[in-house]
Amino acid sequence: MKSLNRILLLVLPAGLVLAGCEGPRGLQGVDANQSCTECHNNSALIENKEAQWEESLHATGENAAYANRAGCAECHTSQGFLEYVAEGSRANISLPDEPMQINCYTCHEIHQTYTAEDFTLNTVTPVTLVQKYAGADITWDKGSSNLCVNCHQSREVTPLPVENGGNYTITNTRIGPHHSPNPNLMLAKIPYQITGSTAYPASNPHLTENACVDCHMSKPYGYQAGGHSMNMYYDSHGTETLNTASCVACHSSDAPAKLNALKATITEKLDDLKAQLTAANIYNPTSGLAKAGTFNAKIAMAYLSYNTIVEDKSFGVHNPGYTKALLDNAIEAMTQLNFPPPAK
Repeated sequence: MKSLNRILLLVLPAGLVLAGCEGPRGLQGVDANQSCTECHNNSALIENKEAQWEESLHATGENAAYANRAGCAECHTSQGFLEYVAEGSRANISLPDEPMQINCYTCHEIHQTYTAEDFTLNTVTPVTLVQKYAGADITWDKGSSNLCVNCHQSREVTPLPVENGGNYTITNTRIGPHHSPNPNLMLAKIPYQITGSTAYPASNPHLTENACVDCHMSKPYGYQAGGHSMNMYYDSHGTETLNTASCVACHSSDAPAKLNALKATITEKLDDLKAQLTAANIYNPTSGLAKAGTFNAKIAMAYLSYNTIVEDKSFGVHNPGYTKALLDNAIEAMTQLNFPPPAK
């Protein structure tokens, strides 16, 4: 009898769990054994995406606990981002007791319908960027990448230095676009670009239909690159290797060589400009931040341009011609102000 009771104690809860899987009938009118299995099945669909995501900076970097504070939580915590999307405002975002890294629920409508519709993105609404350009709003509207750009954009620099205007005073050494000013650079809308002898291109060949998603979430290379890892590089026997899955749509097999050449060019220009900014005493090479003080407006603009390209982290890939022009004109302006680049 005792043995039978033990069996019943095991079987009855299991039966309740299975019965529970039949809901929610009132919402969907469909047995959950039919709907849930659209995603939870032996295809390893979810497992594969989770494994890729675990290799991403969303999972491993930009610690949510560290950034769980006013002005940061809306992008650095999952709960804060969802509250921001729901309210349409960054003001008064709650600080969660247990901040979570960006995860499946941050981007997708997980377990709303218990069907494959739960992979729908939480928002694809066009985004009005925080930083204006020439006094006007900038709108980003590139399909599914609209979700990304809610956070991956320049923060506002105010007031802006005015070219050929008065001197510019820096009080906050962290002045600049903050992390990931990618859409501003891709749209060629950096409000502190300096006028110079290098023309700014009117178009960007890498501004594709879904922008961020087209390249960073291309066909994955295992778990290391592409897909939900969003990484562009993977390790191949100790060598950092470009995932060219997205490149081949426009480029031939020479994409890695072209990228390496661009990276070398941009790195050299960044080094020259950094040396000039250090000599002008606006840049602290130890901290990587600005120095407080009053500077010629063009020096401040050159620093902000430098900071933008460093924080973009693509070494020009996001907008090759425009990035080169920003650096060339900043270097030229600094040279004219008696801060020449180092002799080669």
